[in-house]
Amino acid sequence: MPPERLRWVLLSTALVAPPPRELERLCLTPQRMLPGHRLHWLFGGARAYPAMLDAIALARSEILIETYIWKSDANGRRFVDAVCIKAQEGVRVRCIIDGAGSFGFSGEDVARMRSAGVLISIFHPVGPWRRRWGWQVRDHRKLMIIDGRVAFAGGMNLGDDYAPVSWAGRGWNDVHAQIEGPVLRELQRLFEQSWSYAQPENWDPARPAPARRIVEPVPIHGSTTRVQALAVGRLFGRRVVQHHLQHSMAAAKERIWIQAAYFIPNRALRGTLKRAARRGVDVRVMLPRNSDIPGLAHASRYTWRSLLRAGVEIFEWLPGMMHAKTLSIDGAWCTVGSYNLDARSLLYNWEITLEVLDARVAEQLEDKFRDDLEFCERVDPETFRRRSLWGKLRERVLYLFRVWL
Repeated sequence: MPPERLRWVLLSTALVAPPPRELERLCLTPQRMLPGHRLHWLFGGARAYPAMLDAIALARSEILIETYIWKSDANGRRFVDAVCIKAQEGVRVRCIIDGAGSFGFSGEDVARMRSAGVLISIFHPVGPWRRRWGWQVRDHRKLMIIDGRVAFAGGMNLGDDYAPVSWAGRGWNDVHAQIEGPVLRELQRLFEQSWSYAQPENWDPARPAPARRIVEPVPIHGSTTRVQALAVGRLFGRRVVQHHLQHSMAAAKERIWIQAAYFIPNRALRGTLKRAARRGVDVRVMLPRNSDIPGLAHASRYTWRSLLRAGVEIFEWLPGMMHAKTLSIDGAWCTVGSYNLDARSLLYNWEITLEVLDARVAEQLEDKFRDDLEFCERVDPETFRRRSLWGKLRERVLYLFRVWL
C-alpha cells in the first residue's frame, strides 16, 4: 500500500467511529463506503450556482468540469466568464461537454474559452466525420472538481433552466451536493477517464497533453459521513448503480422516498418497489407532471398501474419542472447524482451518483421531500384506473419507444 494511502487509512480509523451495523445493511458494499466527508445539500440553483461560482473564483491550481448540457444563455455564460477569468490567471481549466446535450453551445463561447486557455473535450460529437462521434451513448454526468479539494455533483446542468428566478432563470427544482473528503480521489479518476476518452477540441498538437493530476484528499476530522461514488461508463458494468439501488430498497424497513425527473423503471426496479410496499414500507415517488421531454410523462404512466396497485404512492410536482434525481431510505441512506430511473441511464449514458450513509444528511433530504409535497398532487389509484382508452394506448406506444425519449 502506498505511504499516502496508508496514512489516510490510519488517520480515518483513528478519527471516525465505525458505522452502526444496522445502517450498513443498506449498503451493497459497505467496505467501500469511505469515511470522513463533509456534504452540504444545494437545493435549487439559488444555492447551487452561487456556491459553484464562488468555488471557481477561489480556485488556485485546477478546475475540472464535466457536464451534459452547457447552454450559451445568460446563466451558462456566467460559467464561461468564470472559467475564462481563472484560465487567464494561470489556473488549469479542463471541461468535458457532451456533443448532443451541449449541441447548442455556441462557437463564440468555445472560441472565447479557447483563447483564454481553457481546454475542452467533446464527448461523442454528433458529426460522423468527427473522431469518436456518436449519438446513442451520452455523457450525462454533472461534475465539478476544484483543486482536488471540493466537488459538486448532482442533477444540475449549466444554463437558465436551473438558475434561480432572481437571476432571470427558470428555477427548476433540482438537487446538487457539495462534497469534501476522500471520495474526491475517485471522482478525479472518473473525470480523467472521461477526459482521455472524449474528443479534444482545442489541443495544440505541438503541445503535450496535460499530465494527470490526482490529489490525495484529506478526511474531514471527526466526520462519520460515509460516501461512495457509483458510476457507469465505457468500462463499467451497466447494472452497477441499479444493483446498489435495488439492494438498499430491498433492505428498507420504514420508507423509500424518490424524486425522479424521468421515471420509467424497468421490471426489476418496479418489482423491488412493489415488494417493499407490500411488506409495509412507505414507498413514495415524486415526479414532474409536465416534463421537458415530450412524450416521456406518458411513457412513465405506463409503469404506474402495477405500482399503485401494490401500494406505492405517486405524487406529481405541479409548479414547473422537477429535475432532481434523489433517493432516501429509512432516514439513514441516500443518493444524489445524474442517474435517472429510466432506460437511457440503465443502458447507455455515462453517469455518476453519490451514495451516502449518514442519518443527518439523509434526514435533510427527507425534509426537502416533505416540503416539496406541499406543491404536489397525489395520484389517486381509482381515478388513474378510469383514464381513457386512448390515454392507455398512447402510454403503451410511447413506452415502447422509451429508449429514445
